[in-house]
Amino acid sequence: MFILKNEIQFDLAHYLSGYNGKCANIHGHRYKLVVKVASETLHEQGQLRGMVDDFSNIKSILKEVENYFDHKLIIEDNEDGRKVGEVLSGFDILYFPHRTTAEEMSRFIYHMIKQKGINVYEVELYETPTNSCIYTEVDNK
Repeated sequence: MFILKNEIQFDLAHYLSGYNGKCANIHGHRYKLVVKVASETLHEQGQLRGMVDDFSNIKSILKEVENYFDHKLIIEDNEDGRKVGEVLSGFDILYFPHRTTAEEMSRFIYHMIKQKGINVYEVELYETPTNSCIYTEVDNK
């Protein structure tokens, strides 16, 4: 199997609604996203001959992910989040359909990339330099 790897970084603020601890307060992270794209075979013809995919194609899609999240306040799209958003009007707020954990965000990003036609194998989202979540849909049975 061939696996390509690419990464980006972005800054994002969030808080955990309904959490009892420091993360209940708005805070930020410098996220690092590592994406792996896999294929059993290489293209046999055309511009992509001998490749899994073009690195520039993957990079372009990761730039869209970066632009989606970078320098925003991400809030869970629930009643509490809407109230916070009203108080913080004027800021670039991203209402997220899930709790803003590394787990939910990594799964969301995986599907975001997959919908762009990339054969994403694995997404690893670092919330800090030493804490990350890996999401994949590869069957490890």
